[in-house]
Amino acid sequence: MTKLYNSFILILLLSSQLLTAQETKTQDVIYFDQGLEFYDAGNYKMAIIYFDSSIVINTENTEAYAFRGLAKFEIKEFNEAIEDFDLAIILAPGYAEVYYYRALAKLEIGANKKACEDLYAAYDFGFKKAMKLIKNVCEVDKKE
Repeated sequence: MTKLYNSFILILLLSSQLLTAQETKTQDVIYFDQGLEFYDAGNYKMAIIYFDSSIVINTENTEAYAFRGLAKFEIKEFNEAIEDFDLAIILAPGYAEVYYYRALAKLEIGANKKACEDLYAAYDFGFKKAMKLIKNVCEVDKKE
């Protein structure tokens, strides 16, 4: 009987831990999704607040860093956007689109050489759209 009771208690404890983990993940996703809604609506400051909340819950949410960076880019906070893109790349080193958008932010602050490095990385990781900027920015710089 004691063995059965101990098993029951163990199952209850594990179940409550599992539910807590699921609630945390769910809240992270809820905040992220709300951030996306504000981003899509062009309300970038509110989007940033929700991406912040998502990141507080899950510091490894690569997408939240990436989209927070995009939102900061949209409100012309280029250095802050680059910081978020840096964090996204640390979490996902092959995230081609983030290299591309980090390059755009670097172009905005006049860091063309570093932007070209990111554009080449984006292209190498499969983001073929980067080639247009590589030709227009990086290859033009080499000729001059």
